[in-house]
Amino acid sequence: MKSRTFLTLAIVSTLCVGRISLAADWLIVPGVRVGSITRDTSESDLKKTYGESEVVAADIDIGEGQTRAGTILFPQQNAKVLTLLWTDETRTHVAQVRINTEGTNWRTNRGITIGTPLRAIEKRNGRPVNLAGFGWDYSGTILDCNGGALKELGVQTQTGIHSRTLLIRVAPQSKWHGSPEYRMVLGDRSFKSNHAAMRKLNPTVYTMIVDLR
Repeated sequence: MKSRTFLTLAIVSTLCVGRISLAADWLIVPGVRVGSITRDTSESDLKKTYGESEVVAADIDIGEGQTRAGTILFPQQNAKVLTLLWTDETRTHVAQVRINTEGTNWRTNRGITIGTPLRAIEKRNGRPVNLAGFGWDYSGTILDCNGGALKELGVQTQTGIHSRTLLIRVAPQSKWHGSPEYRMVLGDRSFKSNHAAMRKLNPTVYTMIVDLR
């Protein structure tokens, strides 16, 4: 009887330690994992790991007025919240994980998180990145790494952008809206991060989309 009780306690202890380690792992490895979540994680797995109350089905805004069925993990916890999109209707394989909450615990293995300034991203990349202008649906999207170290941001080739596993969007502080510098970098155009106006604005990350397909 004692040995059975000891075994039960050991199993419970192992499960608790597992949950603690999962909760404490806020690391994003683009294309590989977001914490314990990989492309092979199912919605059922999430419920078993974190509890059903922390896993909520929802329609997710994907831009241009469109939505897609997805899942919100930790919906009431801003520092943890994640939005997941699935490759299939059975919700057994993760396509993307989205993060857009200020104060989030999540950050990439390169140290990028919500609020990271463009200059810091450029420094990690080792050279300027290419990004879209502001003031439209895809405002401030980093288009590619421009031959730098952050290949996860996309690599420009003759046939288009490839190898992107991390899509980042940046935005300047609202105090810059309407300024001459802001007006210089508006719209569906491509700019380099070392553009004089971009340097002055130094926009920060407001969205990260991790591709796990």
